[in-house]
Amino acid sequence: MEDLSVMWKKLSLSEEEGSEYSGQSPEILGGKVIAAKFYTRRVLNMEAIARTFKQLWSTKKGFEVKDMGNHVVLFVFSDKTDAEKVLLGEPWSYDKYLVSLCRLEKNGVVKDLVFEKTVFWVQLHDILVCDMTPEAAAEIGRVCGDVLLGIRDWGNQDGSTFMRIRVRVNTSKRLCRGRKLRREDGEIGWIRFKYERLPILCYWCGRLSHSDKDCELWIKSNGSLMENDRQFGAWLRAPLFNMRKCLAIRVGGDADDSNGDTVGRMTKILVEL
Repeated sequence: MEDLSVMWKKLSLSEEEGSEYSGQSPEILGGKVIAAKFYTRRVLNMEAIARTFKQLWSTKKGFEVKDMGNHVVLFVFSDKTDAEKVLLGEPWSYDKYLVSLCRLEKNGVVKDLVFEKTVFWVQLHDILVCDMTPEAAAEIGRVCGDVLLGIRDWGNQDGSTFMRIRVRVNTSKRLCRGRKLRREDGEIGWIRFKYERLPILCYWCGRLSHSDKDCELWIKSNGSLMENDRQFGAWLRAPLFNMRKCLAIRVGGDADDSNGDTVGRMTKILVEL
């Protein structure tokens, strides 16, 4: 049956039904409401969610948690700054599954919200030294999604050097694993992508919306798929990254010292958001 919220245009309305209600001012939201889609299949417990995210977010002021059904939850913040901080801190997970956030805009209706974008820090491994610039990193990483302004020049892990970029990833598509690289000598290489704080990922289809056992590919195979058939794996997860680690050292020359000190100054270069 057609939804009544759509059918009303075809109905003969009474005088009472046809009277129009003017919604409250959109400014009431004030950017303080965030809708969240929980991809875990477990029944949601609002008290457990409140406790978990109170600890994770450490907001200056409080927030309310409202169950909207269909694994969608509204977070209503007392302070707009807290809401912005939460959005900047993506990605978030609960029960190891992705929690996809969406700012509730003015005139927004919860059932019309689309949860298909989540922001990740993505590490670009095995890139050429000449490409280790913010401009090159943004161009390389655009295949992941929308590259945001936040870029950290350098990173060091497991003996490899990489670039870090902030990307808004479309979670309705499979995760991008890397990108082919053509060197000047014609050789083809591979730039590896690793995702920081990556939640549960389906190793069959590469999507964040479900686990391996809930994947259609696995179900249709009647469990006959082998581990070697996986196109994705734990290798997409980046280890914890130490942002306070010294990334580079700038050594000043004698001419750079305005105080006449003959010993050049050494300054730690830390690129912040």
